[in-house]
Amino acid sequence: MIDWQDEHGARHRGSLFAAFAALANGAAWSFPALRPHQREPWHAFTVQVAALALIHADREALPQDQAGWRDLLTALTPDCPEAWELVVDDWSCPALLQPPLVAATDRAAYKNVLTTPDALDMLVTAKNHDVKQARMADADEQEWLFALVTLQTFEGFLGAGNYGVSRMNGGFATRMSLGVRPAGGAAAAFARDVRRLVADARARPTRRAGTALVWTLPWDGMQSLDYTSLDELYVEVCRRIRLRRGARLEALAAGSKVARVAAALLKGQTLDPWAPLKADGSASHTPTGAGFGYRQIAQLLDPARITRPLLANEDGSDDDDALTLVATALVRGQGKTEGLHRRAVRLSRLHELEDGDLAAIDRVGAVANKRAAEAGEAGRRLRRALISLVQGGPDQARLDDEAAKKKTAPWLARFDERVDQEFFEEPFWAEAAYDAGNHRLAWRTRLRDLAGIVFADAACAAPHTQVRRIRARARAKSLLDAQMAKWIKDAQHGE
Repeated sequence: MIDWQDEHGARHRGSLFAAFAALANGAAWSFPALRPHQREPWHAFTVQVAALALIHADREALPQDQAGWRDLLTALTPDCPEAWELVVDDWSCPALLQPPLVAATDRAAYKNVLTTPDALDMLVTAKNHDVKQARMADADEQEWLFALVTLQTFEGFLGAGNYGVSRMNGGFATRMSLGVRPAGGAAAAFARDVRRLVADARARPTRRAGTALVWTLPWDGMQSLDYTSLDELYVEVCRRIRLRRGARLEALAAGSKVARVAAALLKGQTLDPWAPLKADGSASHTPTGAGFGYRQIAQLLDPARITRPLLANEDGSDDDDALTLVATALVRGQGKTEGLHRRAVRLSRLHELEDGDLAAIDRVGAVANKRAAEAGEAGRRLRRALISLVQGGPDQARLDDEAAKKKTAPWLARFDERVDQEFFEEPFWAEAAYDAGNHRLAWRTRLRDLAGIVFADAACAAPHTQVRRIRARARAKSLLDAQMAKWIKDAQHGE
């Protein structure tokens, strides 16, 4: 049984099929039991399953009731309807996201017992600090389901026998999500993405079909599936897991000798509709622990560096003007998690950009990259002044001074934070929408002001004697003012 909330905050509860119906009819605005890092995996799972079912049934309309979704989903697994059940006692049959055994003797390999869903989940913590480990002792079925979805569709490599999913660039990479979302909560995002995937499938006669639900195939851990034998929207599993009921639910896990899907050479280029790819076609994009600041968003919107996925592009046929670009990733490292990162950029003024030579989001990307470059230049000028400040205001600052660089780094990070807060505000959209007016001058002027604020704070905190502080502050401030004045003068002349 799964809980969801409607737009008024009222709680509802129903089966997996009822949850799909609530997403389709607009009732499910959120799923309260989802942990933050599970929201994107759950969205991707429900969208892929629904799109596969509609494509398989050769229909476009989303069923609005539980019975309709039961019929539609079980039609994907006509020989094993139990594939949609969370616990199936007969291990020769699949259970939801749990592949069946090849032979009864394989059951002996399932030796690792996991008593809580957060022990099963993909969230790796080096120490029992920020997120407590194995604390969900009284978990119910939906919490096991959400952990299973996250593990089987987003996990990476975690030691011998624990392989990751194919939809990422390597075992220590990340399956990130980049998509355009409408207003209206989980239901609106679900409906938009499903319809776009179904429409895309219908528009391409050469679309590759094949095995859609990888968990329905027996697996003994010894054989990989050929990527080309899978449907383009395949829902995979990367681990051998089975749930069982005792005094309470628990999971049993077994290792594998190989990855379930043989796609290592593809480097994440698996037609994932949320995965941005490197523009040179070499691999899928892997975000870093830096997250999604304005520089990273500008990079994701730069067609010279990134090819956006299908669901990260606006569709004039059915999108309204209340869109948001959402980038999400649980960044993985070797034996650790480098943060859950999410950035939402309101695209509510895309309709003003329709008359340009570029597509609307491409124009947003072009302006974002220009503004990011300007912010980078302002940061370099601020850095020179800060180095001069910490060196005591010499006649010529030594820019290769590693100790000075280390001291100035926190202040440059503070400058970046201030820029990030204002980057996509009203002046950004004025520059994106209209060619008239010197928007570069306005942005450089604002960057100068932000740099001045950060410099003043750094000057007050500089650990010098009073006499040296006055001299250092005066010389460094003079350097900053001179650099910024020339830079703004260049903008006035269109340079």
